[in-house]
Amino acid sequence: PLNAGKPTEGASCYYLSPETAPDAKRSIGFMFEDAKFVRYDVADASLSAPGNIRIGDSADAVRVAFVGRVEEAPHKYIEKGLTLTVSPEDKAIARLIFEIGEDGKVSAWRIGIPPQVFYVEGCG
Repeated sequence: PLNAGKPTEGASCYYLSPETAPDAKRSIGFMFEDAKFVRYDVADASLSAPGNIRIGDSADAVRVAFVGRVEEAPHKYIEKGLTLTVSPEDKAIARLIFEIGEDGKVSAWRIGIPPQVFYVEGCG
């Protein structure tokens, strides 16, 4: 079963997740906004992202898996961290984003459509 978060007042963004505690860190989250599924967030090392990348893999593994399609940017909150944004081969609008910690390893990943895939704070 999935549990629904509650949108903040005046917003329509929320997550469905398997966690039962309201304050639990989501290991998997399905983001919905305006009644549409827009993003999938993962913080669980047992799940593979496209390219067979997992949490704990190096930033270099992401670069190798998606040669020529990775855009790097500083992470908004992690000093010396990065976000690696992968563009699809078929020029679709969806994006795959890997968060890289100070240790140079994947700490989380998400896939979805703009603009929601770019929301750093989730529904924030």
